[in-house]
Amino acid sequence: MKKPANSNNGSMYGVAAEGVLAVYGSLLEGTGNETVLAVSANALGESARKALAASTEALGYGRDCLALVATEGVLGSNDLLTIVEGLDPLCLVATDAEASALLAQAYRHDVEPDAACRLMGRSVVAFRDLAALMNTPEDKQRAWALLKKLPKIN
Repeated sequence: MKKPANSNNGSMYGVAAEGVLAVYGSLLEGTGNETVLAVSANALGESARKALAASTEALGYGRDCLALVATEGVLGSNDLLTIVEGLDPLCLVATDAEASALLAQAYRHDVEPDAACRLMGRSVVAFRDLAALMNTPEDKQRAWALLKKLPKIN
């Protein structure tokens, strides 16, 4: 994890993000300033990463707005809650059913795979398996349809 180049140093938000990076930085990809946080039980493949980046750019968040956290069985729900609340992204993307279940446990709220919801004021889209939707044009369209449920920034 790179240290934020233009972080909110000195603000309470910057302190919270820096604390998250200090403890969980090895599990995160990004700077800590991203507006969209993707949560995945396993590392995402290149095609899924590119699709997420292109989608967030199309929605107005930019290409560099995406941070990734791979839970890979090492994070508990309290850890995930600490990461999300510390980084304070605008939106969340759960890339697989395991990540959806962990978010549901962390926030004590249903997070159904292949659906959208809100958690503590954040828009969330949850996939059963985003990586599997990268195989055919039809499946890519299904993934895009779900990602379009995130708010568009103009």
